Amino acid sequence: MATPRQLVSKLAELTGVPEGTVILHDRNLMTFGLRSLGVRGRGVSSVTYEDAANLLIAVAASRSVKDSVRTVVAYSALTASEPLAFDADVRGRNFGDALAAFLEAAPNSRHLFAGRGGGTIEVSIFGPNPAARIEWNLPESSGTIDYTGKRGPTFADLQFVSKFSQVTIGHIGDLVSN
Repeated sequence: MATPRQLVSKLAELTGVPEGTVILHDRNLMTFGLRSLGVRGRGVSSVTYEDAANLLIAVAASRSVKDSVRTVVAYSALTASEPLAFDADVRGRNFGDALAAFLEAAPNSRHLFAGRGGGTIEVSIFGPNPAARIEWNLPESSGTIDYTGKRGPTFADLQFVSKFSQVTIGHIGDLVSN
């Protein structure tokens, strides 16, 4: 299992966001109970797939570090157009769980992304009105799931999109699984 420090460092490396910024997002999430608390003394703290998903959402969707908690609460609760099915396991009824499910599945599915004909996963996060999309194209399946919430009361002509791929999902999933 990865430590919070290892997760922060890897996420900063993969996203290009300064490590100090990712540290502040992580601290905010821990303070408000959106990341597992560390242990004191000789014990080693470890993060969960949900912790990693929350930090990834904070880094990708927050326009400011002070907004990381509000952003994670809003985006992780977005409702799926349809849930994900991993064999007999149904996950991803909300965006936070879907992202955690992909992070958890990635280490055991590494072979699906290898080579030129390998599969892809693309996660898009839209704002300022929270919405997200996960698209995948794998040898055995493909699909798109949209995640939406309540529409904001105001119209926003300026939109932002943050995207990351199976590269980030795979590296973070591997890190958390070890």
